Amino acid sequence: ARRVTTKNPRYWDAERTRLTSIIFYPTENMDVDERNFRAGQLHLSYELPLAKVDGYRRDHPDQLRLDPFLETFFLRFNVTRPPLDQPLVRAALARALNRDSLTRNVLRGSRRPAHHYTPPNCAGYTARAQIPDDFAEARRLLAAAGYPGGQGFPKLDVQIRNDELHGKILEAIQAMWQRELGITITITPVEQKTWLQNQQTLNYAISTARWVGDFVDPITFLDMFVGHGSNNWTGWAHPAYDQLITAAALTPTPSARYELLQQAETLLLAEAPIAPIFFGVRSFLFHPAVQGWEPALLGFHQYKKIYLQNP
Repeated sequence: ARRVTTKNPRYWDAERTRLTSIIFYPTENMDVDERNFRAGQLHLSYELPLAKVDGYRRDHPDQLRLDPFLETFFLRFNVTRPPLDQPLVRAALARALNRDSLTRNVLRGSRRPAHHYTPPNCAGYTARAQIPDDFAEARRLLAAAGYPGGQGFPKLDVQIRNDELHGKILEAIQAMWQRELGITITITPVEQKTWLQNQQTLNYAISTARWVGDFVDPITFLDMFVGHGSNNWTGWAHPAYDQLITAAALTPTPSARYELLQQAETLLLAEAPIAPIFFGVRSFLFHPAVQGWEPALLGFHQYKKIYLQNP
């Protein structure tokens, strides 16, 4: 059902607010969203189905928007569940990925591969540490953990949010891990509410995850993984990591603070309770009549600045 909001005449800046109302059409089905846009029902879609990106890029580039977005898509590993309690296993899984292929082929070039966790140039911070795409090293690490060629490795389930993007990415990863490591995973799609609850309660082995920064600073990504943090959801805790995050909070000099955060991210990637996959972009459809729309790194838009004007 649609949701209608109307302009508040008592708002302090009402005189310069040009839209009189905004109609929202909530849907979890991006194909429906795209069809509604084509039918002229929407000025903006929420997201664009991956299969449609190439067509709009070719035929309607004026309607395709790929706005920067301060987000990382990653895998969470539940480190309380064997064999994911072994850092060697997690490091192997994190390296047995061809991120360039995932972003180029599966995501149709709409996202950037993530070899570290914090998005690049986040208030001037870009992680030095990297997780490489290295199948040979992944096989070596898995063998060192006691599973040469995947022998004896249990079948793990990956929980995903029930949407196209999560499904296509994990199907590609499933094939990579089978081919390169000799291990088998199952994929279980769940609704968003269950997806989040299962992560919060460690009711999963591996799960897809997305994080959008609360503000433009690396700490909004890195302080997630302090031991027993409210957004950690991996079961991982490391005293040295916690000490680095605490020290960064007490360090007033920006360069020294960033150096502590660099060390923290290096440790996070080495221990691999997570595996970054790609950095976010807001991909959506945009009617040329919409004016005043500005890209928003955190996804918050001031609708009072937006108005409609036929081109």
